[in-house]
Amino acid sequence: MTTLAERLPTLTDADLKSLRANAERLASAGSPVQAASAAEIVPLIDAELAVRAARPAPPKKPRAPVKKKLPPATGHQTALSSDAA
Repeated sequence: MTTLAERLPTLTDADLKSLRANAERLASAGSPVQAASAAEIVPLIDAELAVRAARPAPPKKPRAPVKKKLPPATGHQTALSSDAA
């Protein structure tokens, strides 16, 4: 079984922020065991967030151009116009 500290790199940024908020809450209002565990994990969370902030942002993928909508076809498409006959 992996420890929470080992799982930090696999968590998303939102998960890390939520985990940090919960750890801060437990450090101040939790039981002595919870407060001790929270105090140990907060610096590890901060270090992981700092590593992620130092990484360059991944390049953005270019989006495909928007296709123009054609007006709906009316009538029979193979019919000759009246002036061509």
